[in-house]
Amino acid sequence: MRNKYSKEFESEMIKKAPNKTLEELLKIAKRKYNYQISKCALRKYLSKRKIRYKDYNANKICINGVLPIGSEYTKPDGMTLVKVRSDKWEYKQRYLYEKYHNVELPTSTMVVFLDEDRTNFDIDNLMAVSTPEYNCIKNKKLLSKNAKLNETAFLSARVIYKTKERKKVWI
Repeated sequence: MRNKYSKEFESEMIKKAPNKTLEELLKIAKRKYNYQISKCALRKYLSKRKIRYKDYNANKICINGVLPIGSEYTKPDGMTLVKVRSDKWEYKQRYLYEKYHNVELPTSTMVVFLDEDRTNFDIDNLMAVSTPEYNCIKNKKLLSKNAKLNETAFLSARVIYKTKERKKVWI
């Protein structure tokens, strides 16, 4: 597979990336080199070549090359991970939900943001739902930015699944 970006472009990215944000590097790629590249594609290009830019993993603070427990990392898709052990990262919303409610959720359960804002970790905005419940709501395109509507949709899905389970028991 041939590289569609020039060597000159790669060397400039290597030189400028440590002092530039991803947005600034994207402007260089579009203006100077006239590349039609998306933010996601540029991030992938830089990641494959292990080129780190200024705002790459901005919330990570290394101590002797190792991140301390409690460190946070925001993935490119906006999801935040928390380091809970030396070898384990967990989604922040799941971690907060389990700590607040003092429970350990099964792996088939996910914690969703009711208002769909991945930066709103308010405990009232988090809800534990099973994977089938979530898929039911997602497939029917019932999710919205309104937290109360989403909560109602998830509770309805829960009732539907509980009803199906009860019918199986009675048959």
